[in-house]
Amino acid sequence: MWLQLAENMTMTTTTKKTNTNTSGKFGTRCAAMMTAALALPAVSIAHADLAPERAQISLKYLDYQDAQPGTDRIRVRAPALSLLLPIAGDWALSSTYTTDSISGASPAYHTSAITKMQDLRRAIDLKLTKYLPRGTVTVGTSYSNESDYVSRGFSISGTVSSEDKNTTFNAGIGVTNDEINPNNHVVVGETKHVTDWIVGVTQVLTPNDIAQVNFGYSAGAGYFTDPYKAFDQRPGSRDHSTVMLRWNHHFNETNGSSHLSYRYYSDTYGIKAHTFTAEYVQPFSSGWTVTPLFRYYTQSAADFYVEVDPAAGGFATLPDFTKPYYSEDQRLADYGAITAGFKVTKEINPDWLIDFKFEKYEQKAALAANSGGSYGLDTFRFTSYQFGLTHKF
Repeated sequence: MWLQLAENMTMTTTTKKTNTNTSGKFGTRCAAMMTAALALPAVSIAHADLAPERAQISLKYLDYQDAQPGTDRIRVRAPALSLLLPIAGDWALSSTYTTDSISGASPAYHTSAITKMQDLRRAIDLKLTKYLPRGTVTVGTSYSNESDYVSRGFSISGTVSSEDKNTTFNAGIGVTNDEINPNNHVVVGETKHVTDWIVGVTQVLTPNDIAQVNFGYSAGAGYFTDPYKAFDQRPGSRDHSTVMLRWNHHFNETNGSSHLSYRYYSDTYGIKAHTFTAEYVQPFSSGWTVTPLFRYYTQSAADFYVEVDPAAGGFATLPDFTKPYYSEDQRLADYGAITAGFKVTKEINPDWLIDFKFEKYEQKAALAANSGGSYGLDTFRFTSYQFGLTHKF
């Protein structure tokens, strides 16, 4: 029973270029949707000690569109091809190749001065896992390239289980090196270096319950300023820490499982964030599975975030230039966000699986758990669809 519960519980830490707290042009794209190639490899605790017996190939296609009132912003079309190959019984090689076709527009400050943009990103990652009697060791490398940003990464992670397999410890480290050459030539040849660590433990509590806690820390140094934003000057370093709690429970009556999680995030920008996620995985007859999901996110503003000045008449707010850092980036504001969606999978036969995922996201100041949130920002929304086809052989 606990293996079923653990099936979707993974340990992972990511330095996402796509999340809402990240600087850079790419930070406006498919927020929280596409996992960056720089991430530490995810380790499924359900299979931490079991090498895959069959090869697997998957094709995914993501269509993402974000918008604010009266204006569509970024559109992303992203096909991805993944391959998993068992090797010699206790090894496995996995790889994913992704292309992101990006078009649309992004604000130069707050939610105003929408300027057009277009780009193509290509990313590939490669991971090799050795399966041991009571654990795993995984090494990975990644590469991502777009017109103004090149990223290279390396990671190593591992798991070790107790003799009864009821307790699993995990640890990992990932290093990324980025090169930034913005198309507007504000700067040339800037770099950024980020190191991520993660440690955690997964514990089987009962035949129907499994829990996990992960602690993460990231240390970054280099160029964090967004060259496409007006009046943007950020520190040359950014560190953050996270705590992730997960609890999966299986319901015998329905044969379904609830997946609950909470994540706390804090960084040297002064941002503190909370994420609550709830999913329910319900299998049906004939190979169907339906998973509704809901997520709530809230964060405080960065210490150097510049609020909208109503007297500016819709123009950029002039920051206090006597201070070393300032930003009018909406992603550094005080806001809250909700995401709702679902995933449907259909096992056609033991060799073929198809899936469809839909998510709708809304971000605005009124949803902030703090004191009303930042003012003067338009509501930000995105809608995403993902189609998938998987074949085992």
